[in-house]
Amino acid sequence: MIGLLTKNSQGRYAFYNGFYFTAGDAIEIKLDINHWVQTIIKYKDEDYYLKDFPNLKIEGLTARKVV
Repeated sequence: MIGLLTKNSQGRYAFYNGFYFTAGDAIEIKLDINHWVQTIIKYKDEDYYLKDFPNLKIEGLTARKVV
């Protein structure tokens, strides 16, 4: 499952089909045209962030669920 991440009404980052990520979930993000990087969703100060990229804005990233 691959999609663009947007923040849903519950404050979680989700795909258009409603599937969302929450703290502790493994996720792969597309950093550029050829590179996917696996990381984990974390939660702090009332928002989510990526464990290995704490300053990267999640909204608008292309991501996929780690199987």
